[in-house]
This record gives sequence, structure tokens and C-alpha cells, in this order.
Amino acid sequence: MHSANLNLVLLALLLAPVTSVLGQHLKAVSGATIIDGTGRAPLRDAVVVIRGRRISAVGPRSSTKVPHGAKTIDARGKYLIPGLADMHNHLGDGTFSLSEGPPDFKKNLARMLGWGFTNLFHMGIPDLQIFADLKLAAAGDDSPFPHFRGVGVRFTAKGGHGAALGAYTPDSPQEARAQVRKLKNADVYGVKIVYDDLSYVTDEHRPMLPLEVVAAIIDEAHEQRLKAYVHAPILKHAKEVLRLGADGLVHAIISDPVDDELISLMRKNQAVYISTHAIFESVADLRGWAQRISAFNQRGWVSEKIIRVGMNPKSIEQWEARWNKLSIAKAKLPFLRQNLKKLQESGVVIVLGSDTPSGGAGTGVVLGLASQLELTLMVEAGLTTTEALQAATLNAARMLALERDLGTIEPGKIADLLILNADPLADIGNVRTITGIIKGGKLYNPTKLLNPL
Repeated sequence: MHSANLNLVLLALLLAPVTSVLGQHLKAVSGATIIDGTGRAPLRDAVVVIRGRRISAVGPRSSTKVPHGAKTIDARGKYLIPGLADMHNHLGDGTFSLSEGPPDFKKNLARMLGWGFTNLFHMGIPDLQIFADLKLAAAGDDSPFPHFRGVGVRFTAKGGHGAALGAYTPDSPQEARAQVRKLKNADVYGVKIVYDDLSYVTDEHRPMLPLEVVAAIIDEAHEQRLKAYVHAPILKHAKEVLRLGADGLVHAIISDPVDDELISLMRKNQAVYISTHAIFESVADLRGWAQRISAFNQRGWVSEKIIRVGMNPKSIEQWEARWNKLSIAKAKLPFLRQNLKKLQESGVVIVLGSDTPSGGAGTGVVLGLASQLELTLMVEAGLTTTEALQAATLNAARMLALERDLGTIEPGKIADLLILNADPLADIGNVRTITGIIKGGKLYNPTKLLNPL
């Protein structure tokens, strides 16, 4: 072989791996209608160019250049939205069984990606080793899991709500401060305090942490540059923790209509309000909730056997025997919807969360499906489809102070995208029509990520 030809062969061999790598790291989603999450009008027949894990260009297909060698994803006739976020999830299966065993946290985290959730915030886990394992599994850009953050182990009173699920139950402000510092060393994003006696569902009121202990947890969290989130769905309790500086309420308020004082405190603290309508709707009306999720389960990603348990008279009898004020809770559901709408109109940052439980709850807040259905519940409460989508995208990024990286489809942002078959602005339930998931620049098939529960 002549030396010139040999050099060409050697050059081709050297360049082949480079070309292959470029093809893997350059992508273009072409032809979709982009709903970018900013609130701007949809951009039709558009292109999103992805270089590595980030978006490098967004624009009309007619004028946006696709780099040579990029893998092109044909999305003509489809819709592109930012990846969704569930900011209150415990990664349980969420079935109707009161005897549900410990969940497979890692498997369920992967399933959440299959449901279109590229970000997940865990609001209380049994122990810090599980938390560390999940953080490690989700750490890589190419890991088949959502971006993962959380509070680690929650705080509650001895015998209080959540205590049996694994929690810190400090007896003094000093003990509470030491536990906050332990959480800081575990690299949590914030802390969660349960401040709730469950009086809206039962006459057997649960113990609550003394307010001075709650104050110490919030103060120490801020000293450690952590956010302090509180489970306080009763209005008077929510006000108490907001006066102490709480950074967010992890549940909607069900007890009463919110008032100007609550709104003023939320604004002062720049506190977020996490919706969790799914958990309240299911707890108050188990049969109605089972019927709703059955209708929403059009793709069959959840086994109908699971859903039928919630319609079983025996299941309902067991549930109503556990809680003796469900009729009162059901009568208060309109407060949830009115409060969400009023807070949205008042400029409070609304964030999506489902409170999918961690096991043994029996609520039917089924993993993934309930998180998608939370969007529908928000719209039923009076939010626009755009506002509901922003609660699960841009506002979630704001909660994390990561607006520069997440929450919208714009150049420079991490490439977390969903490809849908139908327009979610026309019907928010069209989030069900996911055909492709891009997380950190990598494309996933939702059906391959999901096995029927």
C-alpha cells in the first residue's frame, strides 16, 4: 500500500471514534411545538439542539442550524415540554394496601423517570444510608434516574405523625440542633418538620413537637445554610412555623381558607407552597380516588388489580375504621382548591408535589401516576394549564435556586425534556402521552423504564 493511502486509512481509523462520540453527544429534536416553560407562546415547528447534557440552541426549524453529525430525533406533530418535578415524594408504591411492605426505593426512583419526572425531591426517608445510596445512584448524568435531592430523615414528635416511618424525635432544642448538623453532613438540601396533630381526619390527635424545638430546628437549619420545610396543613400551625422563618409548606392547607396574614408571611419568607392535593383527595374519598386513577390509567402502566383494591368494600371499610373524621375531611376539600388558587393569584410560588407515601399508607397515591394526576388537580383548582406546568418545572427550579440550570427549555439549561403526542396546554392530562424522555441530554423510552406496578 502506498504511504499516502496508508496515512488516509490511519487518519480514518483515528477519526472514527471521535465521530462516534460526537454523534452520541450531539442531538437535535426537530419539528415539535415547544412549550418552553417560561410562559411565552408555544414555538411551532422548532428545533432544540443538545450538546452533551445542555441545550445549545432553540429556534424555528427553518432558521436553526443542526450541527453536522448530530443525531436527529423526528418530533414532527409532537410537543416538547421541560422535564417534570415532584417535590414531595417518598418513593413508595402508593397502593391501597395498609400492609404494604418497605418499598424498593431505587427501583421506584427509576420508575419516576419513566413517568416523565426528571427531578425528584424526597421529603423524608427512613435512614441516611438509604438517602446516600439514592444520591449515589442518581449522581451521574447518564444514570437512568431523576436528579435527586431531599431532606434525609424528617423531624417529628415521639408518637407523632411519621414517627413510625423513621424520624428524628428530639426531646430538646439542643438535641434538635445536633441532628440538623448531622443532616448537613449527609449533604441534604433542607430539613423537614412534621407539625401536625391530624385533627382533620381523626379524634385521636397525634403528639406535636414543642414550638421551641421547632424554632431550634429552623434556626439551626438556617445557620447551616439549609432550607426548613414544614408539614403543617392546619392554618394556625402553618402561621406559627412561618413566623419562625419556615421556607415552605410541604402540604396544602386543608383546615380553613387562607387569609391575608398567611399570605403576608409566605411573601415575607419567600416561602414555597407544595400542593399535595393527591394525598388529601385520596384520604378523604378512597373509592372516588380509585375511580379517578382508573380513568387516568389509559396506558395501563399501573396494574388494574391494584386499582380495584381501592374500590373493594372491604378496603374502604378498613380505611374508614382507621380514620373517624373522613366525612369532615371530604367536606374541607374545597378549601384546598380555593387556597391554591388564592395563593397563586397572590404571587406565592406554587410547586407540585404528590406526597406519594413510603409504605403501608393505603392511600392509593400510586407512584408516578398520582404525580401526573396532581397537574390535573391543580387545573381543577383553578390554575391555568401554563401555571400548572410551571409548578412542576420552573417553580420547582426556583424552590432549589436552580433556575439557571433547570425548569425551562432555553440555551444553557440542562437538557431535561419530554416529548408528548398531544398538547398539554389544551388538556393538562396530555402529560400522559409521553413518547420520549430526555434527561441530562440522554434519550429514554418511557415504556422500557416502566413495568406495570
